[in-house]
Order: sequence, then C-alpha cells, then structure tokens
Amino acid sequence: MGEQLSRREVIVRGAGAAAAVGLGSVVFAGGAGALGRSSGDKVGGGGTVVVVPEYPFFAGTTMHEDPKLLNALARKYVAQQGDREAVMTRFLFSSVPVTLFDRIYATKDPASTLPMGAYLWLFHLSGYFGGVWLRAELVRTGKNAGLASYSKPQDKAAFTAEVAKADEALDAARGPAPALLEYEEASLFDTPPVPPATMPERGLVDTFGYNEGYLLQIAEKPPVGLSTPAGLVDCPVATERPLYCAYGTNRLQALRRFDPISQKLASGKGAYADLATKIPPLQEAAITRGRGVWDGALNVQGFSQEAYEQLLDISSAFLETVQATVLATVKSTAQGSVPVGRQAATANACMGVWLSSYLVGITDGRPDRALPEFEAL
Repeated sequence: MGEQLSRREVIVRGAGAAAAVGLGSVVFAGGAGALGRSSGDKVGGGGTVVVVPEYPFFAGTTMHEDPKLLNALARKYVAQQGDREAVMTRFLFSSVPVTLFDRIYATKDPASTLPMGAYLWLFHLSGYFGGVWLRAELVRTGKNAGLASYSKPQDKAAFTAEVAKADEALDAARGPAPALLEYEEASLFDTPPVPPATMPERGLVDTFGYNEGYLLQIAEKPPVGLSTPAGLVDCPVATERPLYCAYGTNRLQALRRFDPISQKLASGKGAYADLATKIPPLQEAAITRGRGVWDGALNVQGFSQEAYEQLLDISSAFLETVQATVLATVKSTAQGSVPVGRQAATANACMGVWLSSYLVGITDGRPDRALPEFEAL
C-alpha cells in the first residue's frame, strides 16, 4: 500500500470523436493509513469530462467506480446550463444526487435493476467532496476553530462499515416483503448505540428534522451583510404538517408524488394514526438540535454571497431528498406498500452513504484536499 502508482491516460480517437480512458491511480495517503483513489478515468463525448482528485476509496466492497456514468451526468448537466457557467459544486453536490434519486423513484425494483455499486460510488463522491468544500469554507471564515483543529481521514474499516450499512438497506430492498416492511418501519426511528458508539443511530425522522432545523437556521440568520434568496424554503410546524417543507426550487420530481403523505400523516387517521403520534415530537426535537449546532458549534458568518447561496442550494437539495425518502417510508410502513418500500429502502441506502461520506469530507483536514473539475476534451 505504500507504493504510489502514477495516473496514466490513453487517448483514443475514432468515429470522429476523441475519448480519453484513464487507468486511475492508487495513492497511499499516509498518516491515518487511508487508501485514496484518484479517478483519472475520462470517457469523452460531448466535450466534457470530470477529473476527480484523490479521495478515500478501498476495493473489496459492493461500491465500484463508474466514471462513464459520472461523465454522462456531467455532459447532461453542462448541456442544460446553456450559456450559463457550469459550476462543479452545484453539479456534484445537488444535480447528481437529485438525478439519481429521481431515477430510483421512477424504477419499479431499483435495487435489483439499477447499477447500485456505481450509485453508491457517486453518492460517496458527492458527500465526500461536499464535506471537503464546506470544511474549507467554514475554516476560511476563521470562526470555526474547533473544526479547523480537527482532522480524521477515513480508514478502511470505516469505509467498509459505511458500505456494509448501505448493503443492509439494499438487501432489505431486494428481500421478502415481511423483512422489507420491518426494515422500513425501523428505519424511521433512532436505534440505541452499540458500544463503543455512544450516540444513537439516527433514523429518517431525525435526519429530516435535523436538516430542516439546520437549513432554517442558516436561512434565517445569513452572514452579516448578505441576504437569503426569496422563497427558498417554507416549513410548517411539525404538529400541523409533519415531515414537510415547500421549496422555491423543488428540483426532485419524486417529491410531488410523496408530499400528499404528509397530509395523511397530519390527519392522524386510520393506518397513519400511530405514526402521527410518534413522529412530530421526534421531528421537533431534531429541529431544535439542528438549529443549535448551527448557532453555536458551527456558523456561516463570514461566508461570501456565492458560497452562502451554494450552501443553501446544496442543503435544500438534500432536504428535498430526505423528505421524499422519509415520506415514502411512512407510506410503505402505514399501508404495507411493498413496491414503495423497495424504492424507499434503495434511496435510504444511497442517502446513508451520502451523509456518511459528507461527514468524512468535513472532518478530513489534510491540507492537500481539492475538488473535482470539469475538463473539455
């Protein structure tokens, strides 16, 4: 593992187009003993590829690299921008995950028919580099000293555990109906910590509430001298309409499909009665925690307007995907809907990797961290 292999690229020309195929590189990062991979793979077409710098990756799990899929998404994103600038942070941190979640919710049995190893990889990239970007912005302000002084690169054991947890969700998504529905209900709620862990494993209700509180906090208290875009997000009180926010952007098409579930939950009738009692208090507690973390341990004071708006864009996109997933899980639990449950469990697997990798990125304090870039062929 201590041997460094340089990236090699082979230019292939044919059929009137140029394509570059990179053989990648493996770099021993040292220090924490993390093995990093630099995806130099570039598969052309349309004139745009993504060059990915070193990032944590270990072979031997169900996650696998798929630069062809990444570059296909990049070409589509760049084409959609028209004359506007293609911005890597908006592409990788919001466009890619939103696109993949919509594909999951548009597929009958996604865990069995979609390339989930590649999907997990893309969510790993999105989360990790999103964390790297946010850490750099927070440290740059000089107001987040606790974060600036902390660094813990991901090691193989943590990486393997991250993928294994996603595999559990995917196994449930592919498994028999009773086990799937049991997984769905359990995934809504926190589970007690397993030593040596001291914190509970958060469920989807808590994940939604925390990120709702976090987004509301940074939107309501922007950096001094800056402004929040009008109509960014509107979230009713949890007791009036649980697990729901309205977004000015509303990028996730699947959200329109599941938003009515929050109204059924609010009614508290029939199959939704039990969940209607359990969910709002958990959501409200998580909102309070999310607000508190971003009004104390971390804050966005000192962000530039551009960085602040990018953070709002990323955060609202994440909350949209959590909202669709938690509401889909509520529906499958309340109504015993197996097809929806398979979609929700698949989305939950991807969300888990996305969130875990984000935490890896934000706590990776090595000074040589860089972000992916677009490159024209």
